[in-house]
Amino acid sequence: MKPYGTVFFIVASLLGFLISGCATTSDISGVENRLSYLERRTSDSERNRDQYQLRMEDFRKSQTDQMQQVRTQSAELYATMDRLREEIQKLNGRIDIREHNLADQTGGTPLNDRVTEIEKDLLALKDRVSRIEDYLNLNNAKKAPPASPEKVVKPEATPDRTLSESEQYAKAKQLFDSGDLEAAKTEFEQFLKRFPKSTSADAAQFWIAEIYYRQKWYEKAILEYQKVIEVYPKGNKLQAALLKQGFSFFNLGDKANGKLVLKELIKKYPNSNEAKIAKQKLEGI
Repeated sequence: MKPYGTVFFIVASLLGFLISGCATTSDISGVENRLSYLERRTSDSERNRDQYQLRMEDFRKSQTDQMQQVRTQSAELYATMDRLREEIQKLNGRIDIREHNLADQTGGTPLNDRVTEIEKDLLALKDRVSRIEDYLNLNNAKKAPPASPEKVVKPEATPDRTLSESEQYAKAKQLFDSGDLEAAKTEFEQFLKRFPKSTSADAAQFWIAEIYYRQKWYEKAILEYQKVIEVYPKGNKLQAALLKQGFSFFNLGDKANGKLVLKELIKKYPNSNEAKIAKQKLEGI
């Protein structure tokens, strides 16, 4: 604005001189040269200003593009980190299960801190096994008095070898429903040995896991549910096995793996009834 003010002042002065008649030719010429010089400077200033504005616009655009690129890369990095965390959690869960299984096969040899903690509770586990053995002996004692040894061995053992697939499964399920869990487990295990390709094999394996769950032997239940998940991935007991495996982890106080299993169930089978139960469980934590 200053160049325009100066020009206005000079023009006003020139007009004043002309009007008053006091300005000479040399004065007018000097004023005109001064006015021409100021106009050139004003024009240069305007060009410089326009160029500066263009550079500023280019700079702002460049900064905006760079920030957008940084935000996009950051979002991708966070997403990748979340996926990696999820994969690590899944691997940790699978490793725990494998280590439990290996510990059973090697007679409880310590493999990690978790197994060490379990070994510290070995006496409690032995008491649990002892109670189960006592329970089995008690069941055998109750069955023995009403029938003679011949009736116990021959009528019960011989027909079982000739039971059909559906008959043996029905018998095992009936024992389970009546609460005779150990007898039901034996029947389901025999069923799987005789009919490993049966369409009911996944259900038989699931009920074995359920028996351990009802006996509060959650470590063993987790392993048996895992067999349903791995051996029968297309069976109709898969969702139920995932749900109860997650509950087993929670019952052991392992919330991390419990949440992981339930989230996996919700992600893979969002419309299932088991997924609804899993959501309610997670919301209540």
